[in-house]
Amino acid sequence: MGRFVFKLQTLLDMRKREEDAVLRTLTGLLNRKTSIEERLRRQQIEFMESKQTMRDKMVGVLDTDALRLHAHNSLNVMRAAQTSAIELAGLGNRINHVREQLTSARTKRRAVELLKERRFEEWRRAEERREVADLDELATASFAKKEFAR
Repeated sequence: MGRFVFKLQTLLDMRKREEDAVLRTLTGLLNRKTSIEERLRRQQIEFMESKQTMRDKMVGVLDTDALRLHAHNSLNVMRAAQTSAIELAGLGNRINHVREQLTSARTKRRAVELLKERRFEEWRRAEERREVADLDELATASFAKKEFAR
């Protein structure tokens, strides 16, 4: 029995590499998104703690310098949180775009894989027909040999 050789294996390998590259890009973006979301959570917690600290300082004797410092700090945290939120929104658009690229790359790879599967089945059926023909020929030759030997 022969060995199946897919003539478009190089193309299939290339499509797999393309899909893997897009998948790595998507993974990197998703990791970055997780990192930004975590940073945003920390900033929200910091903002809430700063707000509570500010409330606590407003009881009794007011230290205006400390209040001004906390207000300034709160504004900085709020600005950083807004920057993170904007970055997260932009990243969401990029993630959607890369997901579309991944879907396209998977479709292209799968099309070549289906072609490979069809070609393999055709090859296998042809091999089976050859084997049957060879067995028929052997049986005929064996029969002819027995008939002529008489």
